Amino acid sequence: MNILYLVNMNEKNRKGLFTATHEKLKEIIKHDDIDEYKVYSIQFCDAGLMKLLKKIKNKEIRNKGANHFEYEGITYEKIYIKVGVFNKIFEALNLDVLNFLPTLIKYKNIIKQSDLISCHWGYPHGRIAFWMGKIYKKKYIVTYHGSDVHTMPVKSSHIKRKVICVMENAYKNIFVSNKLHIDATKLGYDKSNYVITKNGVNFDKFYEITQKEKNEIKNDLNLTGKVVGFVGNLNKIKRADKLVEIFDNVSKNIDEEISFVIAGDGPLKQSMINDSKLKHLNIAFTGNVDVDEVRRLMNIMDVMVLPSENEGFGCVIIEANACGTRVVASNVGGIEEAIGNKDMLVESGQDFEKRFADKICDVLNSNYEKEKLIKRVHSNFTWEIVAQDEINVYKGAKYE
Repeated sequence: MNILYLVNMNEKNRKGLFTATHEKLKEIIKHDDIDEYKVYSIQFCDAGLMKLLKKIKNKEIRNKGANHFEYEGITYEKIYIKVGVFNKIFEALNLDVLNFLPTLIKYKNIIKQSDLISCHWGYPHGRIAFWMGKIYKKKYIVTYHGSDVHTMPVKSSHIKRKVICVMENAYKNIFVSNKLHIDATKLGYDKSNYVITKNGVNFDKFYEITQKEKNEIKNDLNLTGKVVGFVGNLNKIKRADKLVEIFDNVSKNIDEEISFVIAGDGPLKQSMINDSKLKHLNIAFTGNVDVDEVRRLMNIMDVMVLPSENEGFGCVIIEANACGTRVVASNVGGIEEAIGNKDMLVESGQDFEKRFADKICDVLNSNYEKEKLIKRVHSNFTWEIVAQDEINVYKGAKYE
């Protein structure tokens, strides 16, 4: 089969969505059923009056960058789609095909030669797959990862209409958790053209390291005692704005030395640094780090936290568990399916920060079977299984 992949990947932020998409593709393309494939990362760049308006409002301007990037044997070609004021109008008026038409024409031969389009992100990437399918009579599938279902369509009625259209016309929709499918039904999606596949872990990248290595990492970061940490984007959907308060509550209620580490970047980073200094907390802010450093940081954590407002699945949970690290998380989205232990979950609501901190303290004061935690991940979350699920969808599309 010849598969055309459309992805939403930022090579400068190689975690979360990037990792889930890349690891899945890496496993799929090994399969005997894949004869040819091309991978295009859809990027958007501001143009014309849009650039000027953003400059006046002191907002980040999206510019065209490199034409491709390579990572672990996969070449990701980039398609840049211009976004101007008129493009926004077309989008709102349901005339978004006009925004994508230059791309659809430019790549028509590649689209025609493909047997199937596999898209990894619901909107606008899924909408591009929809128009490819409609104009060139191609079947397409879309994998949904989280905020492309539970957040973006909820905040925008015109995105909601388009996402539902994409879902209804897809050959198959792939949701990374049962909860994400439930969220799709709340939008109005009610068809049976879907499958559920979890995400996986690359066990060559996430594993337990030696105690000597752990001590060296802690010393390098000036961390002492027990360590509580976070890995992810520093934005409100991850509830990063609550991390410093949660950590402050932990430090006040734990009867032993404790320190904290936050790996990631985002719009809330500087305010979090300022707050941590006011509260005199020992928090190491590492910024964005590569996968090897993520593994190292997860290994020194006695508890990792994920207090998100919503999550499609929560890959970071099973990655931490593969390192032998326990995770305390909010009970939202697909997190329960990833964590597999309701005792590690905290409900949203009143006094969330205090209750979350209390749960962290309880976990820090309790014993657990590390080997059992690691074994669960190895038994249930392999990319080989996930990739085979998608290959089965390809086969169905080919022979139906």
